[in-house]
Amino acid sequence: MFRFYPKLVALFLLLLASCQQNGKQNSVIKKDTITRIPNQTLDSLSIDLVALQKEGKLKDTHVITVVDDPVYHSTKRYNALPLSQLLATYTTIKKLNPEKYQIVFECEDGYKPMMPLQKIMDSKAYVAVSDIDAPKGQLWSEIIKDGHQMKAAPFYLIYDGVPANATDYKWPYNLVKIKLVNNSLNIALIAPKDDPKAQAGFALFTKNCVTCHAINKIGGSMGPELNYPKSVTEYWKKDQLKKFIQHPASFRNNVKMPTLTNITPRDIDQIIYYLEYMSKHKI
Repeated sequence: MFRFYPKLVALFLLLLASCQQNGKQNSVIKKDTITRIPNQTLDSLSIDLVALQKEGKLKDTHVITVVDDPVYHSTKRYNALPLSQLLATYTTIKKLNPEKYQIVFECEDGYKPMMPLQKIMDSKAYVAVSDIDAPKGQLWSEIIKDGHQMKAAPFYLIYDGVPANATDYKWPYNLVKIKLVNNSLNIALIAPKDDPKAQAGFALFTKNCVTCHAINKIGGSMGPELNYPKSVTEYWKKDQLKKFIQHPASFRNNVKMPTLTNITPRDIDQIIYYLEYMSKHKI
């Protein structure tokens, strides 16, 4: 009995070493398997244009001519890709009801215009990646707006066949991301439900203001949030707020907010009424 004990010990050590080796092999196999799985970080409702460009996926462009460009105020030519193609390739738009969604364009400077998804799908919209008419050695011509030099890069949303005075269409430059947002998670959260006058002000606000200003954290960030944690109507006198909206430059030097030439004093009253309404409906 004691004669075979050393042999049993040797056998046990051999089996133990074999198990440990198999464990290491399994560990390596699992590790290799994990590292080979592609990184699934893409959101099926958003497009990161900057990331796609870095990956070389925005090269198949077409030359698009805009006869009356509302940003450059001239005829311009761009290298661009169809927006519908990008949405079909990088989002689950085919599974969505466009009537229930907004498309939101996020710009580097905080400008965040939005449009009904169905409206933009019915148009010929393009994402321009460069300006053919830019000075030699540059991708984009400079933009001068209200005396300020603006950055067009990295992308600019343009249209074929949409007139410059069609204010329902957004032309965001300095564009970096595109998102599809369900109405119930976006517009519906800041829309009045029980006050027709506030609804009229809301319609004007979404057309003229939400691209730069947020209500309850929904909207642009180029300008200040107007409702949370404190409404602008709680710390501005109403008559002064109205005058500021009419002519911002008369209040602040080098102000970024443009003079809204397309709205009337009555429109401003309705917008302020909406802001007062929302001051009682904070998040």
